[in-house]
Amino acid sequence: MTDVIKSVFKGKRQHRFERDKQIGRKGNLLMNVVRGLIIADPWISYILDGKKTWEMRSGPTQVRGPFGLISKGMGMISGVATLAGVGWALTPAEMLETRHLHQIPAELIRSGEVTKWNTPWIFTDARRLKTPVRYKQPSGAVTWVDFAVNVSQEIAAQLR
Repeated sequence: MTDVIKSVFKGKRQHRFERDKQIGRKGNLLMNVVRGLIIADPWISYILDGKKTWEMRSGPTQVRGPFGLISKGMGMISGVATLAGVGWALTPAEMLETRHLHQIPAELIRSGEVTKWNTPWIFTDARRLKTPVRYKQPSGAVTWVDFAVNVSQEIAAQLR
């Protein structure tokens, strides 16, 4: 397994590698969509429309690499993207300066309503799936969801 794949799948390396072998996609990282991130509207629409490359979260994540974009409350994976990195916690002034990247309205930043969500997760290569893919939401999943093999296969088929 390459160092890149190890870093993408840090934590459950062997399990995910075995799943990738079953799917038959170990060579192309973009096809290795084995987890998804739950994102509410309108933010997910901005990402899929190419208007937003930063998703503001309450803290950092160790996850990097490709993932599914899950529409909160819909039970559907609407697209895919790559999590390229995570920035530092921003001040309100920095959030105002970078609005073009995260699309949070200035009035929400100034009101303090979004103070908790000050850490940018930096996305690249976002694209909408031709047909949204259904997945089963495990109870308790709030941020990341691990996909079943058949879900990853459905996503991979659309990315070929």
